[in-house]
Amino acid sequence: MKQEFDGNILSPLPIVLLGTLIDERPNYCVIGYISPFDFGNHVFFSLYKKRYTRVGIQENKTFSVNVPSEDLIDEVNICGSKSGRDTDKSILFETFYGELETAPMIRECPLNMECRVTDILDYDPNEGIVGKVIKSYANADLVKDDIVDMRRAGLFAWTIAGDFSFYRLGEQITSESDAED
Repeated sequence: MKQEFDGNILSPLPIVLLGTLIDERPNYCVIGYISPFDFGNHVFFSLYKKRYTRVGIQENKTFSVNVPSEDLIDEVNICGSKSGRDTDKSILFETFYGELETAPMIRECPLNMECRVTDILDYDPNEGIVGKVIKSYANADLVKDDIVDMRRAGLFAWTIAGDFSFYRLGEQITSESDAED
């Protein structure tokens, strides 16, 4: 027997800190719904039109995707509960820039991507943002033979089908050789 739910129960979802530059100051907000597509060459997320982060996206047509580790949960909670209109969230992190000079990235996050906006879809009261991944970065201590060891990144996810909690990720249950069989 199956239990019915109204709405989406696709879980767990990655938590990311979206970075934008607004008035020459980095701003970071929490995005709980983000998806890669086109074999990882693009990402898509929805953003409520009243979010302060939208100002930086509209102005610069760039953003960063910063994947936090579990030791940044306190900062994630601040970024998810405070608006950049009222709180300077840039002081929470050390910021760095890559090829795109208007996509601030968080050095403390083990994984980062800088993206250029390719499309904005209007579906009031939200916008769907499509970004082309320009370049990705990973902490050097996670990389061996050009492969990122996600088990050591300390990543966590958010669930929407029930308790809306964070959960630790990291145990490998298959290997590349399993996929070839």
